[in-house]
Amino acid sequence: MVGPPATPLTFGRYEALFHVASGGMAEVFAARLRGPHGFEKLVAVKRLLPSLSDEQFVTMFLDEARLAANITSPHVVQTLELGRADDDGALYIVMELVVGATLFDLCVTSLDHLGATPIAAMVEIVAQAALGLHDAHEARTPTGQPLHVVHRDVSPQNILVGLDGRVRVTDFGIARAVLRHTHTRAGQLKGKVAYLSPEQAAGEALDRRSDVFALGVVTWEALTGRSLFNTGDPVETVRRVREIRIPNVRELRHEVPEEVDRVVAWALQRDREARCPSAAEYAAALRAALPSRPSTAELSALVAEHGGENLARIQEQISEIHAGGDRTVMRPPPERSGPRIVPEAEPEERLIGPSERPPPPAPPPPQPTAAPPKQRDLSTHLVTPERLEVSMGRSRPMPRRGGLKLALVLGVLAWVGAAAVAWWALGSGGSSREGPVLRDPGGAEP
Repeated sequence: MVGPPATPLTFGRYEALFHVASGGMAEVFAARLRGPHGFEKLVAVKRLLPSLSDEQFVTMFLDEARLAANITSPHVVQTLELGRADDDGALYIVMELVVGATLFDLCVTSLDHLGATPIAAMVEIVAQAALGLHDAHEARTPTGQPLHVVHRDVSPQNILVGLDGRVRVTDFGIARAVLRHTHTRAGQLKGKVAYLSPEQAAGEALDRRSDVFALGVVTWEALTGRSLFNTGDPVETVRRVREIRIPNVRELRHEVPEEVDRVVAWALQRDREARCPSAAEYAAALRAALPSRPSTAELSALVAEHGGENLARIQEQISEIHAGGDRTVMRPPPERSGPRIVPEAEPEERLIGPSERPPPPAPPPPQPTAAPPKQRDLSTHLVTPERLEVSMGRSRPMPRRGGLKLALVLGVLAWVGAAAVAWWALGSGGSSREGPVLRDPGGAEP
């Protein structure tokens, strides 16, 4: 029996063109809005997985749309519309389509191609992301009520660098704000554990300084090419967030300017009272530390060259669409696709740099103790057989084996010679036909 045929995937008035990315809660597609007189607009559509129909996930998704709609910034991905699909009832958010690369992919590809990330570009990218976060922190409702937004999921994967040379922050799915309808339960952690702030890891109340710490971790990793806290084990990662000494950037990459190093260390203060107080101040401090920042055209060229395979795939598909090609995502029957339209695109967590060898914590300072008595080092016998180290720290020559034999022969000859002389002396005391007699010192003559 032949099942129902595949049908074009649409989201209201938007026609899905190709798959862009997948996450734990949603899939993202590039889509097209058509209008009269040949009008077309490409957008991104984020589709909530229908399997996550639990009230908490639905409310979180709706919160993201409502919250992002109140943030206006050139450095935040713009939210355009919220809807529900006609076929399976899946919720979706229509957003600005950013053709570019995530900061994560940009770092990984730069490390592969160049051996290191470009310092000036990384500093400028993070500074622009900080401006976007500041705009989110300052967001207000249409009536002027402060939203007190905290992103809570700042990471390299949620920072987009477009081919237009502009940086945008995305994914406010777990952001905390006044108008949210969902609330984090006590003891519940939200966000990627490798980018948690210490207060977030401890389950404490959060403010904008938590995002500044997370962005400090992103900066540290973008400049060093290594993961700071992430070991792949969430429990161990959270322990490192709270306990390990955080190395300065210059300990791993000496060419980073000292002033940039100091600014990053300011953002990574565990004591939030000593931490950089706002994302705007962090952006200003980074730019002041490296005044010769790259231009928009230079950032655009960096993305074009090191955007990675995902960017190349998106560019190829958009070019095909502009050339008149017919690209439409066909929706397979649910029994064949499951909750995901593109089931083979399951997300996987990836790390920056050799995270299996994270920077070790500083060794404890040496404790003053009494010097132990010196002992003989037997390894010196293996290294220098001519010398033997003695307990007083001095050394004397070891006799060679040939010298021992010679000394023994000379000793025997000397003893025999002495005996012969004694025999002769005893015998010379009187005439006797029997010759000299060797006398026992304590005995009688025979």
